[in-house]
Amino acid sequence: MQKERTLNLLLPKGTIQSETLEMFQRAGYEINGYKSTDRSYRASFTNDEEIQIKVSRPQEIPVYVGMDDFYDLGITGQDWVEETDANVEEVLPLDYGFVSIVLAVREERDDINSFKDLVNLADRNIRISTEYLNIAEKYILQQTENRIAPAILTPWKRLNTLGTYQSPIMLMLSFGATEGKPPEEADAIIDNCSSARTLKANNLKIVEVLRESESSLIANPKSLMDPWKRDKIEELKETLEKGVRRRRSQGLPGHI
Repeated sequence: MQKERTLNLLLPKGTIQSETLEMFQRAGYEINGYKSTDRSYRASFTNDEEIQIKVSRPQEIPVYVGMDDFYDLGITGQDWVEETDANVEEVLPLDYGFVSIVLAVREERDDINSFKDLVNLADRNIRISTEYLNIAEKYILQQTENRIAPAILTPWKRLNTLGTYQSPIMLMLSFGATEGKPPEEADAIIDNCSSARTLKANNLKIVEVLRESESSLIANPKSLMDPWKRDKIEELKETLEKGVRRRRSQGLPGHI
């Protein structure tokens, strides 16, 4: 008897979970165990037993999909694919979960309207709070003369990066609620933003946009080389594309 083949799919938990569920439903898939109120981290399609589903945080999904023999597919933000530098291939942008990665400072700082202003006007080392250590480090290297590398500080240790203890810029790892860090814990933040409401509520303003991001279906390159998995991934992609088109035809918003 031939062994049954399965495709392992990671779906995101958290901010884009409800939109991910709606997208699959719009495409004709019914998912058991994937509502935000469900406590389990395992789900299943009622109409496709060849796909096994596990639920994980978007930040971790690119890493797991990029590992050999872990997961074949996942849905996460393009920002987390870049941040983790995961070995994955984008299969399909999904037209939801749009965010901008921004540099923001306190609104009362009328004298700071760019990263260069932040650096030039600082009277001491600059503290930037962020969940995006790699994206932020790359951005700072591009923006500073002589490619000044920031020091990177986590709650456990200072990471072994290009930055030194003498660097005038320090990136501090945030575990969330990043908008609440200035001015006491940070001079600025680099964070994702789907609208300006949360920033405004915390008296922050955007001074620069680093990049744009949306949710995306990603795949392990090794899985795409397997004929059965490649065909199964293409089948899922084509079905989701119909759901994306149906969403657009209903006049639902894309980028906020």
